[in-house]
Amino acid sequence: MKIRLAYGPIDKTKSDMDIFLFFKDDTKTMNSAIKKYGLTAAALTDRGFSGDKDELFELYSNNINTGSMAVFLGLGPKEKYTPDKARRAGGVLAGVSAKRSFNSAALVEMPNSGNSLGAFIEGIILGGYRFDKYKSEKKKPLSLRLTIGEKYRKHKKEIDKAMVLAEAACYTRDLVNTPANFLTPTTYAAQVVALAKKYGIKCKIYLPREIEAMKMGALLGVAKGSDQPPRLITFSYNGGKRKEAPIVLVGKGVTFDTGGISLKPNEGMVDMKNDMAGSAAVISQMIMLGTLKPKINVIGICPAVENMPSGKALKPSDIITASDGQTIEVLNTDAEGRLILADALCFAHRFKPKAIIDIATLTGACKIALGTCAAGLLGNDDGLLKQLYDVGQQTAEKTWQLPLWEEYSEQIKSEMADMKNTGGKTGGAITASAFLAKFVKNAPWAHIDIAAMDNQEGSHPYQPKGATGFGTRLLAEFLLSQ
Repeated sequence: MKIRLAYGPIDKTKSDMDIFLFFKDDTKTMNSAIKKYGLTAAALTDRGFSGDKDELFELYSNNINTGSMAVFLGLGPKEKYTPDKARRAGGVLAGVSAKRSFNSAALVEMPNSGNSLGAFIEGIILGGYRFDKYKSEKKKPLSLRLTIGEKYRKHKKEIDKAMVLAEAACYTRDLVNTPANFLTPTTYAAQVVALAKKYGIKCKIYLPREIEAMKMGALLGVAKGSDQPPRLITFSYNGGKRKEAPIVLVGKGVTFDTGGISLKPNEGMVDMKNDMAGSAAVISQMIMLGTLKPKINVIGICPAVENMPSGKALKPSDIITASDGQTIEVLNTDAEGRLILADALCFAHRFKPKAIIDIATLTGACKIALGTCAAGLLGNDDGLLKQLYDVGQQTAEKTWQLPLWEEYSEQIKSEMADMKNTGGKTGGAITASAFLAKFVKNAPWAHIDIAAMDNQEGSHPYQPKGATGFGTRLLAEFLLSQ
């Protein structure tokens, strides 16, 4: 959904709907806000509206401003309030706008607006997202003219940022939702080149011969089973001082994952176009960087491959060599993401990074450990991990730290090579991270496992079914905090 924002006097604004947000059972604020509209809090509560989280009440009345409808949205109990409640309310509003075909609204009342208005607007954009690119009959694109009071102009910077971050998250969703026959490593790289050009960011795509010259045997090992050639997608944003160390973002870009020779079951394969969600969250940072222009240096690295079974594909028991010379015994070709990330992490060190953050749909084991409420967070630097955790609380793209003790590395020791690419079923999310840690040298590093967070199957106010865009706003807010 596209939002056109205007600041102005609400009582002189003609709109399809007037918007009121209230805390649960906050009758004092309700009475104050709706008194001039001929309403009382008792009138609302008699109709069943209490202001609970995600609650929606629609009221038609000729007395409501010059609009045709009043929309009351609940934020839940004040003592349990977080900005994400406002984000959720924005998603609910987007649903109303789409259902009623409304294209204008006026925000009349919003408590705690200082740290919530941006989240509310994020929720509208995210909740109004839809992906119908491949439908023969397309609906009219959703748009909303939102008028807010002049008193909110002091929050313009925060609002503008929120709109950019939501746009970036929607772009991530577009990439992840695109079927794998349309998003191959080659076409993916071409889209990134076009995006980089649009936002004035340097972009370099490494072709197979260049990848081979860099001796990226792990990346090439995964790619060789497919007829689609691999790409190493990179971008560089230089907004900081010339010699300032960059933050390097690394994203897993498996555009389709069959599991290779270790073939996945059919019911587990249908969503494997999503296996590039980590890379999409990294690529979409170009929208934020090119628009907001923060004073930092950022490098993006995304290895893009297909993992397919064929006569050329990796076989269980094969031994491959990563670009830093370490050898890997491949026990399971479906543990391919860590292989391409191994070479990408080696590549990241050439930039002498301030920090490395990789993000990947890496392990089903993380979903078993944490469910669908948080991404796994592991790494070698407590300060970096705490920053990411804190930002996740702010954006509601939550992470939870798992241990990365030396004992877990015992599970990936190999008798045939320097390491094996899986440590078995126990502690799978952690042993995968222990594998990645072997390719991190002297740099603060964090790994974010989003395998349970990339796709929305149920009902959520601002995350329609399909790709969530998870990690986009998390990374963006982290970068901006630097």
